[in-house]
Amino acid sequence: MRLIRVGFFIMAVFISGVAAAHHSFSAFFDNDNVGDIEGEIIDTFWVNPHTSFNIRSDSGEIWKIETAPVNRLQRLALDGTISIGDRVTFSGAFSRLGRNEMLATNMTYANGTEVLLDPGFAGRLGLLDRVAPVDEPKTEIIGGETQGIYRVWTRDHGPNDQDPVRNFTAAALAAREAWNPVVDDPALQCIAPGMPVVMDTPFPISFEEAEGQILIQIEQWDGRRTVHMDSNFNPKSQSSSLMGTSIGKWEGRTLIIETSNINWPYVDEFGTPKSEGFTMLERITFSEDNLEMTWEATSSDPTTYNDQAFLGRAGYKWVPGVEIKPYNCTLAN
Repeated sequence: MRLIRVGFFIMAVFISGVAAAHHSFSAFFDNDNVGDIEGEIIDTFWVNPHTSFNIRSDSGEIWKIETAPVNRLQRLALDGTISIGDRVTFSGAFSRLGRNEMLATNMTYANGTEVLLDPGFAGRLGLLDRVAPVDEPKTEIIGGETQGIYRVWTRDHGPNDQDPVRNFTAAALAAREAWNPVVDDPALQCIAPGMPVVMDTPFPISFEEAEGQILIQIEQWDGRRTVHMDSNFNPKSQSSSLMGTSIGKWEGRTLIIETSNINWPYVDEFGTPKSEGFTMLERITFSEDNLEMTWEATSSDPTTYNDQAFLGRAGYKWVPGVEIKPYNCTLAN
């Protein structure tokens, strides 16, 4: 086994806007303990939310390698590119829990070719520049396709993205402090989250027009939302649900959505609780040519925030040929 440990990296690249992790990266893996594991693949799990491999080193140790979701690897044309018996080297962050585990961002084949498995985290670990990034497959724009907003939108990390700004109450801070992501995170059991967490996604989303409604499909967790566009619709007529009740209206090229009645207990992936009084206001703005979209959101909850919270801003673009893929979260082991 070739094992190189590189310490104390400064995070070179941060993921802008909403977070891209299914659970807290720092709770499981140490970005200050980065290196390589070389060995033979003895098992593969091409699944969401994380593709994983078991690898046997030359010394006989068994290591679990976790990396990007299979949907992401499919878009990079990397799914199924290694099989049991192949010899590879993974590069990434080692477990901070003392386990034989790694979060891999890069992979090197036996012939020496190195590829990026997770460009976002590779940037955080200082491993991004080792490999030329692979663009996700695109198709040519066909005449007429540039019309309308009802299409699939792809996350586009840009300079206008903005991270959340939230002033938590003392009770919310205490709950966050007590949260143990190693055992408390529902994502570890493939339990799909509700609003607002479901909108915290690096995966594509789509809009579909229905009678009196706009349907939003979110690839991550196979999420589906309904936005009622009838101004006379009474949200109190609906039972609480994971996605809540959303009422929409148009202001020019901006779709404004107010959501309440959410029974998912958290406002983020770090155990911050919410109350029944939680409300969320989204502003989704489309460019004049319908090729770019910006999502931003604020929320209010006197139990959670001392004042109105800004949940972040995220840019999207239309990439021809991209489709919503099934997510089908599966526990690998």
